[in-house]
Amino acid sequence: MPQYGIALRYFFVMTFLVLGSGLWMFVTNTSLSLEGTSSHYALKSFYGLLETVSPHLFAMAVLIFILTHFFAIVSGVKHENFRLFSLLFFTVMLLSNVSGFFIDESSLFFTLLKLGSTLLFILFSFFALYKLFKMT
Repeated sequence: MPQYGIALRYFFVMTFLVLGSGLWMFVTNTSLSLEGTSSHYALKSFYGLLETVSPHLFAMAVLIFILTHFFAIVSGVKHENFRLFSLLFFTVMLLSNVSGFFIDESSLFFTLLKLGSTLLFILFSFFALYKLFKMT
């Protein structure tokens, strides 16, 4: 294990815990259902959503930046797959944050988009952590 391996593993564990607690709060607030997601986000005001989305955009973008840069410096990663994964990861993050603004009580599409993109972001993050943890 390289000398920075322990620090990286601590980072991975802490990131796993942050993502796990975020998932737990999302499940608590929405119960991972269309009705729960719609009712949770439809009741929020524009400014309430903005107060939530602003720090999430920053934190999620930093996480993507750090994880994708780890992939860029680790040997054995195919750059074509890496570019596609990075693009999808970033797109899912944007969709997860922006779709909440368009949810009202009758918008099934944006409710599905919010629910699906949030779960995909969590899955992509856990997948990246798993792959990087195995490589270090």
